Amino acid sequence: MKKSMFILSALSALAAGANAQSSVTIYGLVDAGVQKGNGGSATNPGAPSTKAWNVAPAYANRLGLRGNEDLGGGMSAQFQLEHRFDIDTGAITNAASFWQGASTVQLTSAGLGSVYLGRDYTPIFWLTLRADPFDWSGVGRMDTATWAGFRAPNYGQGAGIRTSNTVGYKSPNLGGLTLQAAVGLSESTGAGRDNGFNVEYKGGPIYGGVGYEKVSSGPTDGDSLVAVTGAYDFGYVRPIVLFSRAKVGTATNKFMSIAATAPLGSGQLKVAYYRLDPEGSNNTQSKLGLGYNYFLSKRTTIYADLGAAREDTKTNNNAYSIGLRHTF
Repeated sequence: MKKSMFILSALSALAAGANAQSSVTIYGLVDAGVQKGNGGSATNPGAPSTKAWNVAPAYANRLGLRGNEDLGGGMSAQFQLEHRFDIDTGAITNAASFWQGASTVQLTSAGLGSVYLGRDYTPIFWLTLRADPFDWSGVGRMDTATWAGFRAPNYGQGAGIRTSNTVGYKSPNLGGLTLQAAVGLSESTGAGRDNGFNVEYKGGPIYGGVGYEKVSSGPTDGDSLVAVTGAYDFGYVRPIVLFSRAKVGTATNKFMSIAATAPLGSGQLKVAYYRLDPEGSNNTQSKLGLGYNYFLSKRTTIYADLGAAREDTKTNNNAYSIGLRHTF
């Protein structure tokens, strides 16, 4: 704890000393709610594993720093460090990785794009995140089900949505079109090298994206994931669709979802339904998520979520939660 406080104090001092040509921003998210499940055995991302009442967040609690320096001539440098913690106990979410959320340094050219190194999300993660109206958070979320059983092997400490030892590239925005590509190096771990990319388009009410990821070495050599997603904002409702297919060993698993967000009163209604069909096994999974965010301000939100999951040969798994989230 003393070590953590020392690090945070030093970083705060760094932020205070930033000049006009460079900036350091401290940001974070604090979320806590009460969750209750029925103890069912069906796979239900984000749901409690027992019938016990839980104090737990919907979103992962975090404290981070972003820095930017203008180098002149259209060049700039950036960094990001993001710490994760458990609000119910105050403990580090993963004691083996203090900067679990992100730890990157980046060099950017206004005309050519950015090259970054460190620990970061994989490119395909952004597609599945944008397809989930629950932002991969809470009892209503779709979460890693969108990856249809695929896992990045070089994730270090995490669920496969990030790779450590990453070298990546982000293109500039070309009329709404962007490209991101990255490789997570296995170094000496033997876990396997992970390669991926995404192409996204954002223009007016339209969003679309396609992504691909593949393991090219190690014991899971050949495992891969492809995802395609799209959305259209009609103003009164924004429907979102996602299709993904994962090759895991000799099996090919398929996932599809339809979701939507809609403004309602002083908040936002969220709904999502997915179906995951693992090849060669009798355990088709489906889930309905329903939720509402009530915005007290731009930074503070009260939320209420419900998740109802079904799976062949297993008992229904239902859960609900209500909580408070604050960002800064």
